[in-house]
Amino acid sequence: MVVYHYTNYTRGWVVEVLGDKEKRCHSYLLLPAENLWGDGVRGFLYILALLYIFMGVAIISDIFMFAIEVITSKRKTIVRWDEETHERVQKEVLVWNETVANLTLMALGSSAPEILLAVIETVQTLDMEADSGGLGTFTIIGSAAFNLLIITAVCVYSVPSPNIKKVRGLSVFALTSCWSIFAYVWMLVVLQWVSPGEIEPWEAWLTLAFFPIMVLTAYCQDSRWWCLSRKTAVGHLRSHTVSLNLSLTSLRGPLPQSQGA
Repeated sequence: MVVYHYTNYTRGWVVEVLGDKEKRCHSYLLLPAENLWGDGVRGFLYILALLYIFMGVAIISDIFMFAIEVITSKRKTIVRWDEETHERVQKEVLVWNETVANLTLMALGSSAPEILLAVIETVQTLDMEADSGGLGTFTIIGSAAFNLLIITAVCVYSVPSPNIKKVRGLSVFALTSCWSIFAYVWMLVVLQWVSPGEIEPWEAWLTLAFFPIMVLTAYCQDSRWWCLSRKTAVGHLRSHTVSLNLSLTSLRGPLPQSQGA
């Protein structure tokens, strides 16, 4: 037996369809006939709800970023051989490379909300037709463009005129900027020419593989791997020079002391 329960409101009515042995649902979260309220009231409540959610996301993001900073600030003591003094020297270094930490942990912490939004939306719409107005994809694209253009411009403009600040690791910054531009070009190529209007599995896996490649190339750029052989050669040359000078000094003996009149 089906029971129809009508509730009249000022701007309309609500019909609840109840089956056999079903009771009416009374909820403090789902407001009754919310779509019949005035636009001003609904807009005000929506803004309050958004601000409340944003505050929660900001608090969680701050805690997450603080945890990441604690992880990336850990140091370890290593022992290296000094070519000049011919002794073992202890030195404290960071466990995490700064470039790798910024591109992985820091990026994950700052972009976690939009990444989760895109993942949740994608999982919920796997069996549906593609929606050109999807929120998750354009959130990531807009955030990346905002970080590359607006934040960079604000950082440059906010420096007072007498002071001069330089980008530490300019080559790494240029490399990551090139990767960002390549991401937009790759997306255009995939969606317009390779497979118009759809993403094939190999394209998705290849796009995912670009991320570790980007991190690896940035790490190589930061470590200057192509200069290691040159540095090693210079170090050996300096050590041989020091050894030769010591040998010549020992052969010459002590310098004669001048005697006073």
